Amino acid sequence: MEAVLYKFLKIVCFLLMLAMVAIIFLQVVARYAFSNSLSWSEEIGRYLFVWMTFIGSAIAVRNRLHVSLDMFVIKFPGCIQKSCLVISYVSMMIFTGVLIYGGYRFVMRGSQQVSAAMQLPMHYVYVVLPVGGGLIFFYLMKNIYEDVFVRR
Repeated sequence: MEAVLYKFLKIVCFLLMLAMVAIIFLQVVARYAFSNSLSWSEEIGRYLFVWMTFIGSAIAVRNRLHVSLDMFVIKFPGCIQKSCLVISYVSMMIFTGVLIYGGYRFVMRGSQQVSAAMQLPMHYVYVVLPVGGGLIFFYLMKNIYEDVFVRR
């Protein structure tokens, strides 16, 4: 199940990147070749980048590629290393909980707003906050289980 989710997230992230590059390329061609700027391309490119960032962050957490400073921690005995790891994961989970809660509030407010150029309801943009936060939280739970309870 988790492997299917991971593969799906990678495909979605790839498609978001592909769409963003294609739209920005189209904007450059329209501006320089036809002297006509596309009013919507910058906005949609920004929204695709935000979605790609949050989904990519979940993928990075799943693969344990998040930034960490373990220069001192690796010098401690194993039980202290695991304690530091648990503290790290729990603090990231708290942050992710705040992200999910704040993202939910943004989605509720965004249902009454539309974007400037495309007139897109903003809750479509903001929904990535609780979705991405939920994915990150899920992968943090998976990582803490594997790192603390499975790997002894």
